[in-house]
Amino acid sequence: MLEEVGIPRLVVGGLGSGSGKTSISLGLTAALRARGRTVQTFKVGADFIDTAYLAHASRRPCRNLDSWLLGHDGVRRSLGHGAVGADCVIVEGAMGVLDGHGMAPEDSASSAPEFPGSTLEVARIIAAPLVLVVDAWAMGETAAAAALGIKQLDKAGSVIGVILNNVHNDYRRRVIEDAIWSLARMPVLGALPHMQSVRIPELRTGLLPLLQNPHVDEAIAELGDAMTRHCDLDLIERLMEGARPLQPPVRRHATPHTEEPVRIGVAYDDAFCFYYSENLELLEDAGAEIVTFSPLEDATLPRDLGLIYMGGGISEAYVPRLASNQSFLESLRRAHAHGVPVYAEGSGLQYSARSLRTSDGATHQMAGLIPIDIALEAGTLHSGYRDLSIATPSMLGPVGTRLRGHEFHFSRLMSGGDCLNPAYTMHDCDGEPLGCEGWTDPLMLASFIHLHFGQEQELAGRLVAAARESLERRADTALAGRGSRYAAPV
Repeated sequence: MLEEVGIPRLVVGGLGSGSGKTSISLGLTAALRARGRTVQTFKVGADFIDTAYLAHASRRPCRNLDSWLLGHDGVRRSLGHGAVGADCVIVEGAMGVLDGHGMAPEDSASSAPEFPGSTLEVARIIAAPLVLVVDAWAMGETAAAAALGIKQLDKAGSVIGVILNNVHNDYRRRVIEDAIWSLARMPVLGALPHMQSVRIPELRTGLLPLLQNPHVDEAIAELGDAMTRHCDLDLIERLMEGARPLQPPVRRHATPHTEEPVRIGVAYDDAFCFYYSENLELLEDAGAEIVTFSPLEDATLPRDLGLIYMGGGISEAYVPRLASNQSFLESLRRAHAHGVPVYAEGSGLQYSARSLRTSDGATHQMAGLIPIDIALEAGTLHSGYRDLSIATPSMLGPVGTRLRGHEFHFSRLMSGGDCLNPAYTMHDCDGEPLGCEGWTDPLMLASFIHLHFGQEQELAGRLVAAARESLERRADTALAGRGSRYAAPV
């Protein structure tokens, strides 16, 4: 059981996307590590790309704090477990500091609106101070009005200061700093100049993925040096130490395992890299041994797998290589045909399809575990939180089981899927119906929706149970003489 968590911590929020939250968070992480601190990073929301940058900067897995996916207890539980072994915590916010799922009707008349799903709400849940990042490139005294407005809406008093980003010159810095102190009564804890040499390119959908950025180490080092030179790190650390102690809920563990761990194969390489780090930990807690494999590089699957887990992350650039690795595709088909169940989400679904058409019009044959054909279309973004109800009994639970997930993809179903049962009925986070989603059969669950297993502590256990049952079923079949245990490396 976790004791009370009193670790120093800070949430980095912004006025909006592109304000510099990631740069400041990476810089703070690098600067604190240079001071000898072990830094644990977190990201508000369901993002995978920013978490990869933060993990790279801290050299520790970055975790997601998403109050809609996990609930308040799940957020505190994630913070408590992630902080074990660290000296301090840096949490990067999402979008604008108040942006979430919209104000509840009762909030419009309230003097203390909640802003559900926002960075400010997460700061309140984890009892952490919040520093507001303001992009000063095209702003002067107006920055003080923005800081004052957020301070007045922050009834919990989480916002404790401002860091200016992208400042023109020392004169502009002094003007904005004086205005923020005079009008908003908030300290400016630092002011980073415009840094042309820092290269973390942004795409329309967010940052350039980490593995595609060859300049990431230089960028993080330069940001860390800038934070050391232009911010009051001593004061920032003292403010972090003022975070109130927190008692996280206990994460339930399965009954102590008396059986050998069951091997779950996880696709993990440049093409498959979008996973919530806690999902793999929770699988291990439930009795799994995680065995990674690479659909890009490997010729066959690992041996003796009880279940195959394929997550998101495929970039179009990798599709031809995946399709050309015929030996691995055949190994996957053979394993599934011999009874190895597959849980596929996001790009794992695309890889499991019969074919995948890229935006250049080329069609690539994929694994064919599901008789569907998918087209990738850059202009067709499906994104948002999803409220799910299991429509067909599956490895995740019985009919009616409620789950929450997140969708982000540029895909369109072209044909197929009629011979499989739908995995879920789906609504958006406002309760609007979106129809059915995903496909399932006794050995397959494939969906575009990413699930965080931390939302329901039995989820990982159900997948481990499905893996164990599949191994037992195949062993029984071999012993009964109705088939032989196949020699394929699965």
